[in-house]
Amino acid sequence: MRRFFWPGMSGEWLGTSGKVLLFYRFYMIKDWRMLRLMETLRTYWQAMVQMALRDRLLHFLAAFTFGITVVNIMTYISDARRQGGEPDLLRPVITEFSSALALVLLLPALFVFFDRLPLTRKDWVRLLLPYFAVSVAFSLLHVTMMVLMRKLAWVVLFDGTYDFFSNGPGDILYEYRKDLLSFLLYVSVHKLQRQVKMAGKAGREKAPVVLKSGATTIHLYPDDFLYAKAAGNYVDITSGSGTQLARITLSDLENLLQDSGADVVRIHRSAIVNRSSIVETAPIAGGDMNVKLKGGEMLRASRRYKERLL
Repeated sequence: MRRFFWPGMSGEWLGTSGKVLLFYRFYMIKDWRMLRLMETLRTYWQAMVQMALRDRLLHFLAAFTFGITVVNIMTYISDARRQGGEPDLLRPVITEFSSALALVLLLPALFVFFDRLPLTRKDWVRLLLPYFAVSVAFSLLHVTMMVLMRKLAWVVLFDGTYDFFSNGPGDILYEYRKDLLSFLLYVSVHKLQRQVKMAGKAGREKAPVVLKSGATTIHLYPDDFLYAKAAGNYVDITSGSGTQLARITLSDLENLLQDSGADVVRIHRSAIVNRSSIVETAPIAGGDMNVKLKGGEMLRASRRYKERLL
């Protein structure tokens, strides 16, 4: 007969109630990890949607990508006619636009990753491995989406099959080389965008962020902001003027403060802080980090977000 031990109670046999508690603890841990994963995915998805809708640079990159696609198709037609043949227009349109559409659909996910782990001179060596892993994932997703769209089009329009991997691994390596160039271009564009934003924030006067708390209007000056914590549908905002409660989500407040010029960083899924108010950080057990602010307040940065403070 199999015996069960309760962790930390060496030598004591568990009865039926102990087995139930052990079973409950095991599955509660699994559920907690699953909930945390689902929350991470939900947060990432929301950031992607917001970026796709609001970021003008992504809109420009999408338009630029489709513009290059049109140029490639026109070049193909011109070359075919120069050689004395009549070009098959539909096939190059499908192949070129399937690749371009896959790239455009992946752009928000890439730029959210760049925002969360920005590549800087200080830590580029440490980020080299995750950036390489993301470049591989980006290429695999791009090729997969592109090939699926082409296979569907070939079945519907040509009553045939589209064969992509005729050369085996050679095709994948060929596509990765091309996608790596696109990936490095996007990294460079994001780096330039980040520098332009920081220069703009430093050069303009920071207007207050206007918030509502019932009938009260709050004027929150970015330089005066210290930190904020989520409180249900509200946010507790602490600044040099004191603590106030505003009806707004933490993500919306973070976006407003960043747009107004504050160097705000998320240190926990329920807390943001003004980077300029941080005077000390110290690692603690469990992978988290203590964050000390100018006013003496002590906050905790979770291990999921602490990389942004380094």
